[in-house]
Amino acid sequence: MKITEYVSNSPEETKKIASELVSTFHGGEVIKAIGDMGCGKTAFCQGIGKALGVKGIINSPTFNLIKVYQGEKITLYHVDCYRLEGVDEERKDLALDEVMGDKKIITYIEWPNYGSEDIINYHPVITIKLSYLDDEQRKIVIEDERF
Repeated sequence: MKITEYVSNSPEETKKIASELVSTFHGGEVIKAIGDMGCGKTAFCQGIGKALGVKGIINSPTFNLIKVYQGEKITLYHVDCYRLEGVDEERKDLALDEVMGDKKIITYIEWPNYGSEDIINYHPVITIKLSYLDDEQRKIVIEDERF
């Protein structure tokens, strides 16, 4: 596993870090984003989407659970499991087992710990841990199981 740490001073820097990560993608990556509310999980996904060539606005899928964005060559699935906290396992089934690992899809999952066992136990995965350092700065730790 490869572990890389960054300090981001702005949402733009967070997006740039995400864009740099995309340069290592081959398709089929599953990214689990962990962090408190408002710490930059969606900004990180926006950076991934921009690097993939997504043209539209990427925003949190909290109420939809899943939003799908078409990039130039790869599709981005943006998943938010926050609303699944406390829900029984059967209702947590988002049918992601059909897309996770697909070489034409990048799956980005916020709040994966509230998701199904399939999400929680999926490997290899890239885990993004975002945390507050202060009002502006965020610590970003990328744990990449592909290496």
